[in-house]
Amino acid sequence: MKVVIIVCSLVLLLLLMFRKSFSNIMEGLSIFLFRIGFSVLLLFGVHLLLGLIGYSIPVNLFTGAVVAVLGIPGVASVIAISLLI
Repeated sequence: MKVVIIVCSLVLLLLLMFRKSFSNIMEGLSIFLFRIGFSVLLLFGVHLLLGLIGYSIPVNLFTGAVVAVLGIPGVASVIAISLLI
């Protein structure tokens, strides 16, 4: 726990040193977190639809991040991997 606090403090200190880029970093971070939230919501909807025919896909932070980064091909890959395993 102490390590996490120290690392977060150092990151905030570095961000304060580069104040101009701080707003750009925070904007990018907020967009990425929104994409992760939306992708988890999308995966949950797909999970419910596939549950009607007997398949289930995992809905967690990792699959949400994959879909947030890859988009629609990420959804297809998560579905394909869950069906193959």
